[in-house]
Amino acid sequence: MVVLANPPEHYLVAKIPETESIKLDLGIDIENVDLLPDLDTIEPQKFDVNEYVLEKIDGPAFKIVPIACKGSGMIATRKLYPGDIILAEKPVFIVPDAIFMDVEKCEEFLGREINKCNSEERELILDLTDCRDRDPTDYFDPNPYCGFFYTNAMHFEGDACLCPIMARANHSCRPNSEFITRADIGTQHLMANYIINPGEEITINYMAMADEGADTKETRQAYLREWYGFQCTCRACTYQDNDLEEDEALREAIKELQAAGPDNLDPAELESLISKMYQIKGKHSYILDMLQQLYRSAPAGSYEMVKYAVQGYTIAVNLYGFGSKEGKEWKNQLDFQKSVNLLISLDETLPEA
Repeated sequence: MVVLANPPEHYLVAKIPETESIKLDLGIDIENVDLLPDLDTIEPQKFDVNEYVLEKIDGPAFKIVPIACKGSGMIATRKLYPGDIILAEKPVFIVPDAIFMDVEKCEEFLGREINKCNSEERELILDLTDCRDRDPTDYFDPNPYCGFFYTNAMHFEGDACLCPIMARANHSCRPNSEFITRADIGTQHLMANYIINPGEEITINYMAMADEGADTKETRQAYLREWYGFQCTCRACTYQDNDLEEDEALREAIKELQAAGPDNLDPAELESLISKMYQIKGKHSYILDMLQQLYRSAPAGSYEMVKYAVQGYTIAVNLYGFGSKEGKEWKNQLDFQKSVNLLISLDETLPEA
């Protein structure tokens, strides 16, 4: 907790003893000398996040710019393709889930961690948005750190982390990227899911695709107002007339399939769900989960199983990387299918005894 001193005890002028007016040889009247600068004329030096990014990243694929009605956001500086790493950022701190769920413990934890940060890291962190609806006349905030942390925290292998540069990416219900946890190498990756042109805003979906992320406009906007304190005006939320009707119908069809549960969907329904996810620019991590379901449901050694293994391996490598746990798992599944198909082909060519 920060305790503010009373103004008379805080200002430098209050600590200076009164002095009689005297004349110096230079003709300066000490009584009329302004011992304090005019605070209204001093402009505080603004922290430049782009300058910070340039110091940390060689040739970044983005820059942070002011965006109307959003404050600031990420803009692509070059054309990005699915699988491109937009940003790899090491979390400034990771909060265990047990602490994250307890506001008082979380506030204490964050206070200790922020005290370990250097001045640049602190400015980067404390400049983040706090979505709480607080009374502007209430100057006492018992949880100043939890406010911005809960607003900007990301999942990190069951815990929560803060990546202050990545947190500048704004929300869209039709995003072009998503963040991926690479706990094995201690970083969070912002990955392009779809083609992003130079000058286009880099966006993520704050919501889970299995829940509100794929839902209709009213449900999505209600969730974002409640948990993030803003009214979404992305492309999907500003559709009109036929475009809105088509998008709503598409999302209603998705929710019907999701309501049945992936385990209860047949291959045709799962493929339909994946196709519809691509149409609303769903997260590739969710699509990969559905491909895993398809792979497991296909007959061993079948063409379908090989097809799903190839598709899953391609997405896993693009999303998580060759050395990732997910990439290795799909590589093993693909190699298994090659072995099965080889055995089948050998069995077919062997002469009968």
